[in-house]
Amino acid sequence: MWHDYFKQLEAYLKWQQQKMQSLEQAIHDLQQQYEQLKKKPRTTIEKIEYHFDQLKVETLEGTLNIGLNPATFGEDTIENFAVPKTETIIPQPTPLFRNIQTAVHSYLQEEGEHIIARIEQTYERSLDPTYRQFILQDIARQIDDRIHFYLRQYGESETENEQLQQNIIAYLKRDIEHSIETFLKHLPREETNE
Repeated sequence: MWHDYFKQLEAYLKWQQQKMQSLEQAIHDLQQQYEQLKKKPRTTIEKIEYHFDQLKVETLEGTLNIGLNPATFGEDTIENFAVPKTETIIPQPTPLFRNIQTAVHSYLQEEGEHIIARIEQTYERSLDPTYRQFILQDIARQIDDRIHFYLRQYGESETENEQLQQNIIAYLKRDIEHSIETFLKHLPREETNE
């Protein structure tokens, strides 16, 4: 009886010893994996803020990488996908486009300074003349794209060209005033002459 009891106790102790050895091996393997992970370079991204209203893209070139992540960076697991360069087709301006363009550019040259001055008074701001010119030049560079936008939106119907032209000019004048107002409203105080 005692003999059977000690045999069971011995078998149980052997089983416990094997279990402890397997657990020690598992701990050792986990420590090695942890050390390997510590040696890999890490990328920390704190906070990303997107301000799409301030984004202006004039030219888009480069390489598009799909599936790139910090863990596989530098490994040959990702193929490089290049965006092929294609020729941009620029539409020929129509007489309607030219008429609108001329009218809006004239409006911007004649009234632009007055619009900025009026909005400066409204928001109690004061810009220097070079900053005003910068704003007007930036708007002038964007006018053609806005004309194309409205022409695509409302279509170039030959029967209503005069009415369509006047409507688009009015929309563009509204856009000019709105963009200046939005810009000055969100301009930090230190960028003005105050």
